[in-house]
Amino acid sequence: MTLEEALVAAGFVGVEREGAVVFARDGAEAPEFTVEGGRFALRFAVRATEAEREAWMRAHPAGRLDIAEGETRLVMVLPEGVDLEAGLAVWRDLTRACARAAVSWRRRQRPVHGM
Repeated sequence: MTLEEALVAAGFVGVEREGAVVFARDGAEAPEFTVEGGRFALRFAVRATEAEREAWMRAHPAGRLDIAEGETRLVMVLPEGVDLEAGLAVWRDLTRACARAAVSWRRRQRPVHGM
């Protein structure tokens, strides 16, 4: 089964390949993520602090958070040979947990940024 087929079978939508990069979403309203060479990545339009990122990663060791172009980026590497179906379930859980956290990070920043 190809990555694209596995994503569709797992219920992801908008699955498209452009060269070596696969794009998909966890639902019609969800943000788009990419997969390239077993590396899943999703950006959130909020800049989590280092302490927030470290706390989140302690609670979710399968995912890594960094800052890319001013946004918080969630990354998960799925090694070759790992059960793809199980890996996609982990990715889905990580994206949903990070989305919830991103909302709280954004709300905490409102007083700082005058929102």
